[in-house]
Amino acid sequence: MTKYTQKFKLDLIQEYLDTGCSQRCLENKYSLPKDTLKKWWTVYNLKGPEGLKLRHFKRKFNVDFKLRVINYYLNNDVSMSKVAASHNLLCSQISIWLKLFMEGGSEALKPKKKGRPSKMSKMTKKDARKILKKESDEIAALKSELRQVKMERDILKKSLTLFGPSKTRRKQ
Repeated sequence: MTKYTQKFKLDLIQEYLDTGCSQRCLENKYSLPKDTLKKWWTVYNLKGPEGLKLRHFKRKFNVDFKLRVINYYLNNDVSMSKVAASHNLLCSQISIWLKLFMEGGSEALKPKKKGRPSKMSKMTKKDARKILKKESDEIAALKSELRQVKMERDILKKSLTLFGPSKTRRKQ
């Protein structure tokens, strides 16, 4: 989708007003998609030049706003495109909200968590430090135990070489 600057949109609207050329004629002249100038004209009439500015961020709407827009559309005899223009939205966004509302009520309009759920629980740095300290203490204890066992083994080996294997007497 091509993004057009606010200046280009205003120049096109000004040309539409000055020349008396139809919207379709100007759309063909500048190779614009069908009804683009019509949408810009509607937004310009409702919001003025500020309505034609580009948005450089993703907007988030709360449930109350969505319900107000749906309520306005359902209770007034206004087309979806006019409602979209008056609230500075896209028609498709309103139709998605309307469909969700019809299927699941206001609960369906609440934002949902995005992405794949994590398999591991999120731990804080404090928890991670505790676990790390516990494991390092356990490793230190195991190392000291291993050292002790090795010393005992070495002592037994030396005693075997010095004293020889023990002989048990058999009873006759």
